[in-house]
Amino acid sequence: MTRRAEEDQVWKDLLEKVKGSGPRPTIVEGVEVDLAQPCTVLGGRNGAGKSRVLRSLASTMGEEALYLDLHHLCEQALIVLRSREDFSDMINEVDPVGPNEQRKEDTERVVARNYDAIRWFSFEVEPNDGKVAERFRWGGSTSLIPYFEVEHKGTTFSSRDMGLGEFSIHFLFWVLEQYRDVKGLTLLLDEPDAYLPPLGSSGLLVRLLQLCLSRDWSLVLSTHSTEMIERALEREAFVLLRVDESGAIEATRSKDDPGAADTLMSPAPIRNILFVEDESAWMLCTVLMEAGDRRLPPVSSVIWGKGAGYMVTLQEHFPRSPASMFSYSYVFDGDQRQHVKKSKTARWPALFLPTSQDPDELFVTNAQNVPELARRLNVPEHELSLFLDGKQGLDPHDWVNDLGVKYGRQKVLRVLAEMWVANHSAEAESWYADLTNAL
Repeated sequence: MTRRAEEDQVWKDLLEKVKGSGPRPTIVEGVEVDLAQPCTVLGGRNGAGKSRVLRSLASTMGEEALYLDLHHLCEQALIVLRSREDFSDMINEVDPVGPNEQRKEDTERVVARNYDAIRWFSFEVEPNDGKVAERFRWGGSTSLIPYFEVEHKGTTFSSRDMGLGEFSIHFLFWVLEQYRDVKGLTLLLDEPDAYLPPLGSSGLLVRLLQLCLSRDWSLVLSTHSTEMIERALEREAFVLLRVDESGAIEATRSKDDPGAADTLMSPAPIRNILFVEDESAWMLCTVLMEAGDRRLPPVSSVIWGKGAGYMVTLQEHFPRSPASMFSYSYVFDGDQRQHVKKSKTARWPALFLPTSQDPDELFVTNAQNVPELARRLNVPEHELSLFLDGKQGLDPHDWVNDLGVKYGRQKVLRVLAEMWVANHSAEAESWYADLTNAL
């Protein structure tokens, strides 16, 4: 099973598990967190209040939650580990505490190393700082410091020699094993991927979700990882935090605003290139993609020319390479259905905009509802009605052009496209299904 397929299955299993359970809203720092959800990902700029919300949740929930600010805990553990030279001798006197096969696989997948051997130890060593020592009790009465020893490609090394990313993952799964018999816990993680590369952070999320599923836990974590945020957006599990001028935290849920994470994401690389006939087709194609899945337009480039001729030439002579970095499609106007042949197997696919009419003909039908068109254009209804009365009988192309001259071409094209798509949802959904099949 691929990593993405594995992750999709985990999300599906989690959602099935909570189906039918009512919401459990908890409000901390003015932010509502639904603890009935299997996973909530908090994002935002530095200083947006992510850590504050997690600490407040931990304080409110008490023993029902486990709060881990992993980067801080790693630093404190390493201070202790590097302050003593006897840990390597101490392991000869005790048995390893893990990992079992599942935690070994989790660690290897996230760290991206196939170890020859992993041994985890727990030592009753108390940090000098009393507050730090309290954090290392892990629900018990004694402070426990982890010590790890691994073998990889013939070399043996310990916690003291590991990079922060590798050490943090061993440490995280070691801590979670201290709570393996606790059911119904809410795991609160503050930037657990802070030391990991992007691919590691994505792998970490799916492993954490699997663990939470097996133990009937829920997960709330903060992150700067675009990979984690993208996965959370797909499942409407992302919450954007920001601090307003008064210092209060504001929250925007991706469930309510799909663009909540736009300010945090790097521009996505273009993957799809779609050829269309003209500017009206360009706008209609763009709006149709937005209606189908708003994540598609940022990774797609729509190119318009002068009519269908150049697209037919490309269709006939542009080969389809299985190793291409891009996916190409020819999106002809609807009135070309009877004239354009289906692409050959070795060529990129051709499809058609909705109906058997061209986009300008579709746009003109919006004049049947002047009040809605006036509202969308933000112009007086009486003024628009008088203007359109003088345009009756015009060729649809000229009608669209004249309306664009009157109120601004780009504004008019977008309004006409959005209004048509909004009022023809069945045709829009059918077209999007054809597009996704083509891509």
